[in-house]
Amino acid sequence: MKKEIKLQQDILALVKKARTDRTNKDYVSIGKITKFQADLFEKKLGINVKGYERVITAEGIRHALKHANINDPDFLAISLIVENPDVIGLGKKADTIVYRKDFDKFYFYVECIQKRNQRLAIQTLYKRKKPPKRT
Repeated sequence: MKKEIKLQQDILALVKKARTDRTNKDYVSIGKITKFQADLFEKKLGINVKGYERVITAEGIRHALKHANINDPDFLAISLIVENPDVIGLGKKADTIVYRKDFDKFYFYVECIQKRNQRLAIQTLYKRKKPPKRT
């Protein structure tokens, strides 16, 4: 529990730094890709990410903040999105993975596969309203 709270504090501190310092290149590690996730990616997406680390970068935060509806606490949802996505697939751009998670809105999280550094890093985060339910 303390580790999770520390991670949340680190993420929010990085968001604050990213907002105030446009040159900041810091990142926060969410952790290593689990064997389960690596096997899922290999089977479902055809990519090998064994041993990769998942990170949130200041650059990715700044990109996500360009979407008017993203707020600081939204970045805390990233762990939930990647651990239990409702939909996962390859992105339109090369070396990207797109996750969708349905909360009160649809959250879309895009990660960039950094082969050289063996990292999955935030590219952007955005959310959309759910369409009205059909009757």
